[in-house]
Amino acid sequence: MQMFIVLVLVALIASLLLLWRRAHQQQRLLATLARDQTVLARSWNALPPDAATLLNTGGALITIEILNPVELASQESPLAGPLGRVAPGLIRRLVYQRAAEMLRQQLGEHGVQAEVRIHGLG
Repeated sequence: MQMFIVLVLVALIASLLLLWRRAHQQQRLLATLARDQTVLARSWNALPPDAATLLNTGGALITIEILNPVELASQESPLAGPLGRVAPGLIRRLVYQRAAEMLRQQLGEHGVQAEVRIHGLG
């Protein structure tokens, strides 16, 4: 009887280890799929989920892509040019944040109630 209990415990421990290993493999697979999904969405220029929902419910959307962020930043600060060569993502993020602030301010001055958000800098 004791031998049976020991065998059952060994079988349970082995099963738990296999389940833990399988769960760990699944987590890695999910992380890989999430990264792949992000890459595919960017390569297809997919809309963010909230923008897709807006368009599917009859809303409208204006998009703006700033084509010369380093040049614009260089007009504001002489350090932006060299920094743009080292950290272009940072310069791009700062330029988009500044542009969003300007849009909010200028639209508000004209009585436009608008939600200004930045997508795709993450």
